Amino acid sequence: MIRFFAALAEFAFCALILGSAVTPAPAEPAGANRLTYLDENDPFYVGASFPRLVTPQWVGEPGVEAVVVLAIDDMRQPEPWEKFLRPILDRLKQIDGRAPVSIMTVNVDPQHPQLQVWLKEGVSLETHTLTHPCPCLAKGDLQFAATNYHDCVALMNRVPGNRPVAFRMPCCDSMNSPSPRFYAEIFNQTNSQGQFLTIDSSVMNIFTTNSASLPRSLVVEDNGRARFGKYLPFPSFATTIQDYPYLTSSESSAGNFRASCRAIGRRNISMAQIIQPRLPIGRRRSTQRSSHKGR
Repeated sequence: MIRFFAALAEFAFCALILGSAVTPAPAEPAGANRLTYLDENDPFYVGASFPRLVTPQWVGEPGVEAVVVLAIDDMRQPEPWEKFLRPILDRLKQIDGRAPVSIMTVNVDPQHPQLQVWLKEGVSLETHTLTHPCPCLAKGDLQFAATNYHDCVALMNRVPGNRPVAFRMPCCDSMNSPSPRFYAEIFNQTNSQGQFLTIDSSVMNIFTTNSASLPRSLVVEDNGRARFGKYLPFPSFATTIQDYPYLTSSESSAGNFRASCRAIGRRNISMAQIIQPRLPIGRRRSTQRSSHKGR
């Protein structure tokens, strides 16, 4: 079944807790709290041994077996993005009656008429800082970084009918731009209007041969090269996690899972991008259209 959820809703990383219902947690010492990690500012806490969040827990609709998210960055003027995205948006509307794509926005006129057209179609307008600094915390100027981030959150909230929930760090796929200080002192704070976000999509998941649950053919190419590791921009690239078992599901068929991995392998889609809600794509088992409507 193919399902396209409205892009980027209030999913957040706290939903990962649901994964504990699938993978039993180890026995806890008396007085221990297995949720202590939620009090930390560590975006790298998930991994191969972390409880998985399977698609039925995320989506909750019968027949949905896998999730793929469509998102694009760096928007300033809507016109080039409209030209590029229009065939994709129209195709999504043919499939599901709406076009849920996430646009990570840098700086845009909140009154631009194109934004309202997109929102009515199901597009989600999210945050990407005001000026796209790379790295955001360059020269140790925390105030500049905070203003750049929080003012973008405020700007996207000024778009009528839009409610941003997600952020992607500029250049997160080409340098180690995310940092623990950013998450601790900027992302987890509110702006002067009390506004904040709940999702970050700046950390990449790399599937490797270390995962016993994945067939080797899904993580290694015919020439022996790592299928996903080849996308790392340089050897010391550190804003990654490895083998988070997000895509595996006891309800999913091996064929659908392989198809999902092949689709991801053709494009450098990060774990954090995958974890953004909500654009599930699976195999259509029924021609009946879902009645779910996005925000």
